[in-house]
Amino acid sequence: MLRAALIILSLMSALPAWAAQIVKVGGYEFAPFVEAGAQGKPEGLALGLIEAMNAHQDRYVFQFVPTSPNRRYKDFEAGQFDVILFESPDWGWTERKLPIQPSRVYLDGGELYIAQAKPERGQEYFADLTGKRMVGILGYHYGFAGFEADPAVLASRFRMILVKDNAASIEMILKERGDVAVVTDAYLKRWQRTHPDAAPRLLVSERFDQRYAHRALVRTNGPISTDEIDRLLTHMDLDGTLTRLWRKFGIRD
Repeated sequence: MLRAALIILSLMSALPAWAAQIVKVGGYEFAPFVEAGAQGKPEGLALGLIEAMNAHQDRYVFQFVPTSPNRRYKDFEAGQFDVILFESPDWGWTERKLPIQPSRVYLDGGELYIAQAKPERGQEYFADLTGKRMVGILGYHYGFAGFEADPAVLASRFRMILVKDNAASIEMILKERGDVAVVTDAYLKRWQRTHPDAAPRLLVSERFDQRYAHRALVRTNGPISTDEIDRLLTHMDLDGTLTRLWRKFGIRD
C-alpha cells in the first residue's frame, strides 16, 4: 500500500504545475491567411502563426477553429472561439458591440484594384469606378462602397459580382467577366510571383481601396488577455519569427 502511494506521488510530481490553457482561434478562408490545403485541410499564414505561437511558449495551446466571413460574429458570440487573427475591430465587430479587445498592430497591408492591362489604359482608369463592373469576395467590406458588405446592396448600387476568393477575382478580370476587382496586396504579391506569364496582363492600382492594420481580436475576460497576446507577438517579432513567416508567405521581400 505504501509502495503504491509512493508511486502515485512520484507520478504526480512529474506532472507540470499547471495544464496548458486551450485557446481557440477562429479563422476563415481568405488566402494567404487561411487556405484549403490537401484534402481540404486548412493551411496558410494564420495556421503558420498559430504553430509558431505554440512553439514559443507552453502556457497556452492555440487551436484553430474554422468559421466563415458571414458566420464569424455569431460563432464568436456562441463561444466557438476566443481569438481571431488578422482582423480589425472596424470589420463589423465594433458596430455589433461584441466583447473584444484588439491587440497591437502586427502586420499592415491593404487591398488594391486590378483591371486588364491594355495599351491605352493607365492609372486614370481607377480614378472613377462609376459604371464599372466590380468584383469582390462575398462577406467582405470595401472602401469604395463605404465598407458596405450586404450582397444585395453591393449588387444593386455597384454592380458588384461576388466570388469566393482572391483567385476567383483575378480569374474574372483575366476572362473579362468584370472590369475592376479588389484584391488583397498580400495575395496579389504571391500570385504575381507564381504566375510570371500572366502577371503582365494585369494593371494594378497605385492607390489602395483600404489599408489594413492587422490585429488579434481577443475575447474580453477570455482564457488569454490582450496583454499576453501582445507580449507573445512582440517576442516573436524581436526574434525574427514574424519576419520569417511574412517572407515564407510572400508578404515581405
